[in-house]
Amino acid sequence: MDTSLLPAKPGQICKIISGVPDMEEQEVYIVAVDPADFKDDEQIAVVALTELQRNVRNPDQARRIAIAKDQLVVVAEDLEAYVLSWNNRDEN
Repeated sequence: MDTSLLPAKPGQICKIISGVPDMEEQEVYIVAVDPADFKDDEQIAVVALTELQRNVRNPDQARRIAIAKDQLVVVAEDLEAYVLSWNNRDEN
């Protein structure tokens, strides 16, 4: 796998690249830790965007889950870039 697609910093927006049991493949995750401190096959803490939306008034209550770093692919550098990408899809 191209390691440039793996999470490299907190706040990046990721999706799961292969079937992870009990995980929604279309869910979007926000990296909650510094993934640089972990090897590619180690688990890192992420927060599902839907979970964060449910806890918008108290984001610290959003449940963190652990997913192997090499099971994630970066789809945007941050939440703002991810939201802006929606607009770019509409223009095409």
